Amino acid sequence: MLLSVVLSLSLVAAPSFASVKAGAKCTKAGATATAAGKKFTCIKSGKRLVWNKGVTIKAASKPGQAPTKVLPAVPSTDVPRQPEQKAEVKNILALDPRVSPRAELTALTLCRTPDQTPDFARNGVTINRNGFPRPPESAYGKKSGRILVIPMVFNDLPFTAQKNPSRPSAKVDLEALQQVIPYVKDSFKKVSAGRFEIQIDILPQPEWWVFNQNNPLLSGWGINNFPKVMDLVETQKSAFKFDSYDTYVFITGLGAPGQAGLGAAQAAFREPNKNGKDGFFNAVLMAGTWENSGIWVHELGHSMYAFEDLYLFDQTTDPGKALGMDVPMKWDLMANADRLELLGWNKLMMGWLEDSEVRCISDQKTSIHYLSSIDTSNENKLLTINLAPGVTLAAEARSWTSSNNGLLLYIINTNTSHGAGPVLAEKSLMSKGEAKSLLGWRVSVLETDADGVLLEAVKTDIDKFVPPAPRPQQGNPIPPSSSIKVTKSEVVPNGYLKARATFEVQGHKSYRVYVTATDDYQKVYFESGYLNDDRTSLAVDITGLVCSKPLRTMMEFYTEKDGKGERLAMANFELKNLSCEDPARKP
Repeated sequence: MLLSVVLSLSLVAAPSFASVKAGAKCTKAGATATAAGKKFTCIKSGKRLVWNKGVTIKAASKPGQAPTKVLPAVPSTDVPRQPEQKAEVKNILALDPRVSPRAELTALTLCRTPDQTPDFARNGVTINRNGFPRPPESAYGKKSGRILVIPMVFNDLPFTAQKNPSRPSAKVDLEALQQVIPYVKDSFKKVSAGRFEIQIDILPQPEWWVFNQNNPLLSGWGINNFPKVMDLVETQKSAFKFDSYDTYVFITGLGAPGQAGLGAAQAAFREPNKNGKDGFFNAVLMAGTWENSGIWVHELGHSMYAFEDLYLFDQTTDPGKALGMDVPMKWDLMANADRLELLGWNKLMMGWLEDSEVRCISDQKTSIHYLSSIDTSNENKLLTINLAPGVTLAAEARSWTSSNNGLLLYIINTNTSHGAGPVLAEKSLMSKGEAKSLLGWRVSVLETDADGVLLEAVKTDIDKFVPPAPRPQQGNPIPPSSSIKVTKSEVVPNGYLKARATFEVQGHKSYRVYVTATDDYQKVYFESGYLNDDRTSLAVDITGLVCSKPLRTMMEFYTEKDGKGERLAMANFELKNLSCEDPARKP
């Protein structure tokens, strides 16, 4: 009777485990269970609790048998956290038999969509900032990049190498720079999951750029200070070679709080520079705003990868309202420099995702996908759904808690211009059991765990994406045989709501200049009409502009009079957010 009571109590106290076997999920570290002649122990493998390989239980001697010879005790082999056990445990969701095989998917080339609103640089070069193919001058696909920091010293804004006795509390600029650089390098390692590293060199102190003048840079969002930097290069540093580094970073001293000329942080990709490689270079300018490593990564995203800003230039607009979405301030550092994260789409455009880690669908009626949130794994990480040329619905797994993940949905619409919301994302992650219908697709989260998400994508054609009507071409690359040659093209503000466009051009008989909104090419603010003029140096005074709005200036050149013959079109986006204050009306 006593024996039966003890057995009953032991059965009640023992935890209940389903499917006890090596690699199966368990619930409490250190717990043990017996199955199939083995004793299993619950151990931690990565972020999960699983049963170990187990130890065979030796059968007890039967009555009447000779006693077994007792051998010296051998240390138990049942030791938690054995490295080889971790390698044997496989991700259960990744092996789910419901996952659609890659052979049933669309070729990834379809989802490497082109940028429908590219930049057209001088000499007719097309720059895809938000699509493929990636610009050859970018760091796409490279494993490392080289950066040279050039400290600039002005009379009213020195770059200090030692303490200033008159300002004992002020930071030493060189020390501050040396402190932030390791964080910048570590940030690149972290956000790329070790797939990209940067080398940052500082120009030796005897070679710092010292100018016998005050700081010419202007503070304020949207002000392009690169013409001022290039003027310093041309007039005082014309012998400096810009052909050895991927990006050159110009910085000023940190200065005093509230000092004029501080606050500028901007980047240039493929900026004309006669001393650069092939006549161009990539650059970043930071005037007293470089102590935050996130600013470095954001600006280098522009200069090394030709990325667009993903935040809104006009904060009064809400392009994602109809879809319940927003610009990816919570998900990508190109929208918010304080977030050390990147969307999978941006990682794909950087070459930080392998083709084998990306899945593409377009016309499949239904498909199931597993996406991993573990950056260092080789599992699939990004699902791309092609909606139209230049338009993609994307999904990726993001960590929600230490033991679970959620699904992030977002749209890349390259018909939308830079600064107007070309990427819109869900405001929160989708959890297990949730579904979202969006632009002709229904995406459902089937399962989640600590490593990723299992989802289903169903093509519904309900409220499907409708491509916009074709817009006027922003520009045409110059044909190799074109008789029109443009060597200079510049548009700069020139008074209240005015601008001046200047060109150096040959081979033309007539031209036309007009200015539109960047988000509506039918909204024209200035139109010159066709002007018959074959002079090589041209200047056009532009009037009737609007403030606080990014503008697009179109320039068309023709080989015949009255806008006839071969046409060369070029776009310029240098006019951004003109001031609404009229200096003439100030008291």
